[in-house]
Amino acid sequence: MASFNRVILMGNLTRDPETRQSQSGTFVVRGALAVNDRVPDGQGGWKEEASFIDFVLFGRRAEAFARFLRKGRSVLIEGKLRQSRWQDKESGQNRSKLEVIVDNWEFAGGRGEGAPGGQGGGDWAPASQAPPQQQNRGRAPEQSAEFPGRDDFIPDDVPF
Repeated sequence: MASFNRVILMGNLTRDPETRQSQSGTFVVRGALAVNDRVPDGQGGWKEEASFIDFVLFGRRAEAFARFLRKGRSVLIEGKLRQSRWQDKESGQNRSKLEVIVDNWEFAGGRGEGAPGGQGGGDWAPASQAPPQQQNRGRAPEQSAEFPGRDDFIPDDVPF
């Protein structure tokens, strides 16, 4: 049976990314994205409804994501859906969760969009670091062990 599992979403982060590191040193980042949709309100108008989508990233992409993105920031993610199933220890009920395993991500919106306090136009780089310089322009993309040949998504102004 043929199947296709691909998701592309753009929305705003609902919280700061949660970063962890595995015992082998691989970064794992979890977060949630709010994606709005316009639906009829039943009175001839439209209303916005939000869907909240959980996602997870691994490796170098996860490290960069956590470093540069915060709650409220617009981002585009691309990946595949994965459903996790388990049995609740307290109630014994079967539970499941659908999340996006992110392969690629890109900044969306302006640099100041999603800045703390809603102050558009601010610097999007982490406070502990000066804004990225143009020194990485023209550099050949590096390959990572987790995703060989897939590191060409990294914008030129991300400093690594």
